[in-house]
Amino acid sequence: MNVKRTVALAASLAGAALLLVASVRVDAASGMKGTVYVAGHGGHLAIVDLATLKAPVDPDKDRIVITEAGSEMEGKVAGMDMEEAKKGGGSHGSAFIDGKLYVGLLNGKVVVYDTATGKKSAPMDVGKKFCDAAQGPDGNIYFEDMADGNVYVWDPQKQKTVDTMPVGKAVCGIAWTKSQDKAYVADMVQGSIFVIDWKTKKTIKQIKDPGMTFIHQIRMAPNQRDLWVSAANEYGPGLAARTQKTQVVVIDTTKDKVTGHIIMPPDINLHDVKFTPDGSTALLAGRTYGDDSILALMDVKTHKIGKRVSLCAACHKAAGVTVTIDKGSPLLCGMAIDWKK
Repeated sequence: MNVKRTVALAASLAGAALLLVASVRVDAASGMKGTVYVAGHGGHLAIVDLATLKAPVDPDKDRIVITEAGSEMEGKVAGMDMEEAKKGGGSHGSAFIDGKLYVGLLNGKVVVYDTATGKKSAPMDVGKKFCDAAQGPDGNIYFEDMADGNVYVWDPQKQKTVDTMPVGKAVCGIAWTKSQDKAYVADMVQGSIFVIDWKTKKTIKQIKDPGMTFIHQIRMAPNQRDLWVSAANEYGPGLAARTQKTQVVVIDTTKDKVTGHIIMPPDINLHDVKFTPDGSTALLAGRTYGDDSILALMDVKTHKIGKRVSLCAACHKAAGVTVTIDKGSPLLCGMAIDWKK
């Protein structure tokens, strides 16, 4: 890599939030292939083959540049002024539908990226500061907003907002029961889960737990009963100092009660979790709050974590890159997966 390329790469990685691409080929145990797209604040490139679990080191092949850098704790969060953002558009979460990524940005805009052609749309104004993006049972995409607490319902065909649901203060994830009678929305700074009657779109319950002080994205487990909450708990109640370990908080959606806590190792500040199609393995996107973020694999039944894969440090160090946002720590966020048989 020549000096000019190295300088250009360093500037791009430090000052541009990228949609990080992890191409994942699942081993023969599941018989599936797929590609994982991981959103990031300050950006890096990542291709991870689950058969080899080798850390990505090549910065040229698997990067999708979406927008400028940003941080979830800059600008406004739950109506509060945080540190001033240098740039506000970092990527944070996306949904994969029919070959396209619908990417929600930290400035509330949406970009559509075609994975077949490599073309992307111009940023479209939708909300204020997006966390996760999830396809709903109606085919629309639901963007959770960390600034105003709304869930924005966005039609991917018409490419426009068709509804807005006020829920909390800084919402970060949404999931539905199998029967679609209820939805669950995570509120990051309140550390709570709102239970929504999906027919009326009204909040019917708020679930709180000592293990949830600062939470991120949520997923329904393969059994279609347990909701897994990514409770990284980087902050204590009221954005005070950390009081809880990072963990998965498990909620039984038949009773709407917390039934379990899966404590994470200290190097996995969990931000998102996805499950393989056979339901045996959980893919965890975690932040070390050091010089790296990682992808880790967990056995769903035993909760045993296998090998951790470096997604940032290996590439950054090889390229001589220093991250300048988020206090120097490269932060990954939500995952979108294109599973292929």
